[in-house]
Amino acid sequence: MSVIKSSLFHVIKRFPFRKKTIHSLLKSDDGFHTLCNDYQICFEALTKWNQSTLEEAPVRRTEYEDLLRGLELEIAEFLNEKGSTMIFDQRKLKG
Repeated sequence: MSVIKSSLFHVIKRFPFRKKTIHSLLKSDDGFHTLCNDYQICFEALTKWNQSTLEEAPVRRTEYEDLLRGLELEIAEFLNEKGSTMIFDQRKLKG
């Protein structure tokens, strides 16, 4: 069983069917790595605000939920764009 880097855990949990592509992109694309780190940071902040009883917690939760959704869209676009390119490149090498 392989250890999943913390920056990838929640990304893989959110996109389980793209696990191979996620691992490949992590190794080959610094931009994707940064995006995964941003997702992890945002997820952890949202978790903190979900547990908070501070007066500003509801506003912060909404902000981080919106940010997390935006990052999820970016990751999905990245996976669709780069992932399909990777599949094409692998087929090209085999053929």
